[in-house]
Amino acid sequence: MAKAFISFLGTGDYLNCRYSIGKQPGNLVKYVQEDIIYRFCREWNQEDEIRIFTTDEAKQQNWDDNGHKDRKTSKIKINQGLGKRLENMRLTASVKRYAIPVGNSEDEIWSIFQTVYESLGNGDEIIFDITHSLRSIPMLFMVLVGYARLLKNISVQGIYYGAFESLGHPSVVEKMDENERVAPVFDLTSFEKLIEWTSATQSFVKNGSAAELASLAKRDISAVMKTTSGESDYIEGNKAIAQEIGNIVNGINAISHNIMLSRGAEIIGYDYGRIKENLKTLQTSDIFIKPLAPLMQVIEKKLDAFIKNDINNSFKAVEWCVEHGLYQQVITILLENMITFILSEEGLEWGVKDNREAASDAIKLIADKKAEFKEQRYDSLEQGFSSDLKK
Repeated sequence: MAKAFISFLGTGDYLNCRYSIGKQPGNLVKYVQEDIIYRFCREWNQEDEIRIFTTDEAKQQNWDDNGHKDRKTSKIKINQGLGKRLENMRLTASVKRYAIPVGNSEDEIWSIFQTVYESLGNGDEIIFDITHSLRSIPMLFMVLVGYARLLKNISVQGIYYGAFESLGHPSVVEKMDENERVAPVFDLTSFEKLIEWTSATQSFVKNGSAAELASLAKRDISAVMKTTSGESDYIEGNKAIAQEIGNIVNGINAISHNIMLSRGAEIIGYDYGRIKENLKTLQTSDIFIKPLAPLMQVIEKKLDAFIKNDINNSFKAVEWCVEHGLYQQVITILLENMITFILSEEGLEWGVKDNREAASDAIKLIADKKAEFKEQRYDSLEQGFSSDLKK
């Protein structure tokens, strides 16, 4: 499973500055790729890759050396291009440049999509820099990620944008001391994660399965719990919220499993109120992926009908199964809950095996008049069924 850094090189004559991630300014660099690669990729292995995508113009102006001219004198400006700068970093990971068209037509945009997709290996863990992406690239990337996640099992470790423009107009920034030019790098990874959480929530609502939610929670919460950089209060707050989300998703997954596996006792006795209360609390929290709150409302609505220790939960579970086409579960849950309902109405312990077997025999007797009534099992009960049922 290899790691890959993917970035698109632009054509601008960039100014030296320091980029800051999480209020931690980096070294003075000309290209944002230098900073992001230094932070996240310098410990990578030979099987990992730095992939830089360039148009012909970007290659000439910023990949190769001395690609720009002074605006006033028209003389060539002496500058090491990104290619040489990455070479000087002596990275263990291999550096590869890919040629792409400008993207001025639909065909060219599809060509870019295909080139990036073909560069991906099965199981690649990607860090993506969109700072100098062409107009359509960010949207193209989001589509490509979903496509490649399914077909090549890739995962996204980070999406970053270096906001040099936040320093002001280039003519103003040019007059600043280089070391005072500190531009923020925005971590946009949560936007891509939101797409995954939305898809997983949709799967739960449409299919009744919480497997995708459980898988995402395990991955994303684990990442949050390992976080060490940043302000301590913020980190601890995020960890507490992440743990709460984990508890909620584990509960939702348990409910889903109970229904899928036709576990009658668990369907009736589960503490749905605790999950609902946690969902309501979470919706008012400053959660680490903020737009998750409305998704939690969708999940809460899905569970709204269930109440702890209510025999009717099983009938509600039957409706759930019918909605999602789980017809085998419908038959099993309905039969089991008929037995539970009869025993409950007769004031008998519905969880006792002998009671359930006797009730099952009674149902068979009513359904088939030729069936043999087992007096011995009936007599073993401390309380009898009603006279109507015995008849």
